[in-house]
Amino acid sequence: MKRKKNTAIGVMVFLLLGSASCIPVGDLQEDSRTVKLQGVQSAEVELEFHAGEIKVCGGTEELMEGVFEYNIEQWSPEIKFNSFDSRGFLYVSQGNSSGIPAGNGKNIWDIYLNEEIALDLDMDLGAGEGDLNLQHLNLRSVRVDMGVGDLDVDVSGSYDHDVDVTIDGGVGSITLYLPKNIGVIVNADKGIGSINSRDFIKKGDSLVNKAYMESDVEIRVDIDAGIGSIKLKLR
Repeated sequence: MKRKKNTAIGVMVFLLLGSASCIPVGDLQEDSRTVKLQGVQSAEVELEFHAGEIKVCGGTEELMEGVFEYNIEQWSPEIKFNSFDSRGFLYVSQGNSSGIPAGNGKNIWDIYLNEEIALDLDMDLGAGEGDLNLQHLNLRSVRVDMGVGDLDVDVSGSYDHDVDVTIDGGVGSITLYLPKNIGVIVNADKGIGSINSRDFIKKGDSLVNKAYMESDVEIRVDIDAGIGSIKLKLR
């Protein structure tokens, strides 16, 4: 997904949070953070992102590497990590975002996650654009709660275990990429939104791909389309 450098984040924050106070816009800052693997073999990763542009993918030998760009001091990310036995718990949150930027607010996250350890991802996304290229991660489960904007979610990887995917749509459009060669079953609640599923076969109240019941591994998808639109595509 191409970034739209002039995204009107200030307007989206206003719509999302409904606050009348103004917050100052400063110089663009770049903040790099790393969370060491510290011997964990699995992890729960929670991302809370209020407004802007976010990209999540694999590509680090640590648990997480992140590059955060923002020009509002209060948007500096908060990162917490702890572990118990061999399981890690990582929480990354955008700083206080109440108020309306007094100018062109900018907030961009590039998050790189470990591709080897088992991951459960929980992403609460507000307003903006998202590119979640998760196909190379060792996913166990993914939950995405979307607010306002456009979002690509790619879980079309080659998995040797079942994966649970939950998408709560908001206002905007979501494209969800799923694998052709692994069985996929989708349970969808359209609400007043729409779901484009031309690559799938109707099976009772569910949607399935041709590999469903033919592979040892299954991807189970639960979708609430909200008032936006969702496209399901096979790769």
